[in-house]
Amino acid sequence: MTSKIRTRPEEWACTKFCRIDLEEDSAKEFLLWLCELTHEQVTARLEARRKDEPVWYDPVESLWGFDAPRQRMAKLLWRLLHDNAGEEEFRKRFCFPSFDCPQSAERLQPIQQRLKWVMDGLFSRQDQDRELGQTDWGERWWLPAEQAGFVRDQLKLTHVDLIERASDYDDAVAYSLNLAIRHQVQAIEVPSNDLARVYIGTHRGPNDRTFVWVQDEAGRKFPLRHGLQAYLEAEGTGYSWGYGGHGPGELAQCVLADALDGDLVMAAELDDAFFEQFTLTYPQDEDFRLGRTTVMNWLQKVGEKSRWESRRADVAARRSQYAPLVAAQRDLLVRLRNLDDLRSQRFDIVPTTFEAALYLDLMRMLESSDYALKCSFCGLPISTDNSGRSNRQRARARKGQPIYHDECLKEHGRTRKLINWRRCSGSKTFREKEKKRAREYRQLTRST
Repeated sequence: MTSKIRTRPEEWACTKFCRIDLEEDSAKEFLLWLCELTHEQVTARLEARRKDEPVWYDPVESLWGFDAPRQRMAKLLWRLLHDNAGEEEFRKRFCFPSFDCPQSAERLQPIQQRLKWVMDGLFSRQDQDRELGQTDWGERWWLPAEQAGFVRDQLKLTHVDLIERASDYDDAVAYSLNLAIRHQVQAIEVPSNDLARVYIGTHRGPNDRTFVWVQDEAGRKFPLRHGLQAYLEAEGTGYSWGYGGHGPGELAQCVLADALDGDLVMAAELDDAFFEQFTLTYPQDEDFRLGRTTVMNWLQKVGEKSRWESRRADVAARRSQYAPLVAAQRDLLVRLRNLDDLRSQRFDIVPTTFEAALYLDLMRMLESSDYALKCSFCGLPISTDNSGRSNRQRARARKGQPIYHDECLKEHGRTRKLINWRRCSGSKTFREKEKKRAREYRQLTRST
């Protein structure tokens, strides 16, 4: 599966909002659409993954959450519909998908009417432009004076800001290092080579958390390292025992990997049987204790010890081969995690109201395309950009040919068929022909 970056939305929110019917379900669907979480959007992504087709995504929306333009608009919409709720209330109460949109028609109808009024002004300006012959010679004249003043007032409710949050770079380095260990090295360094080392764990570890150590004969303790989750979870943590869950499963895999001197391949192959024999059945209310000698005896019993011994040289060679790469990435990760001020930042224009966010979206649409189009069926605006589809629609509009939203094109086709059927059904010959065709069809279905 591959991912492709989408630099512009499939449809601009300002044109989409003009077409919703403002009922609670429609407002909720629009909010989900802004967050790319409608049933159709999720199904399309899953289908693309199933067919191994490219999945389109917007990196800003994916990384920045409710600080991204469209999801910020969704947040402002929710706050508007909940009596202009504050940021703190939004964080406490909002949850996908169990949220409501109360009084959506009452609150949103005036906003939608004003937006359609602005769009009508935009279309009238374009018609006037064609009459005057001003055309596109370097100037832009988008809106009549009244609509321009209103839009200007709405844009004053926005401000330029430097948005920032904690950087994800350390997580990216950790995932990269983990992938290298899992798929290239296929082994980890063990903290102790003592043949008689013991794995001990307690539910009363540091910060009152469950913690597991590797203890050698001299009594020195080392946090048990993760295998397949190396560098993604803190060493010594994320473990448990005595039940069928992630913690006991992770403990089984990591104890086995350490006992096998870091061999992740054999640990992954044997961890199910080891889990059932040891960590699943170990008393949950007792401290954990298991010796490496016991693990080796179990390995001998299941007939895998000789295979492990034959792999040891290859595992050591792979660790030695990739040691410089792992060391460099590990040192970088330590440096990043010791930095307190590693931030991710971007400049953005931030609206303070949902209506201001709509006109900011309109501004971005016009900046990207310099024109607007009207659907020949519903009379509402069509999203435009510099894509091939928009350019073809623009060419058709300039020639006076009809252009449509996708759903309006389907409805237009159904309307034309209905009109044609009504016209034809007035003919006696047509009715007799249809009766004959229906009789032949019934006879055919009965015979089969």
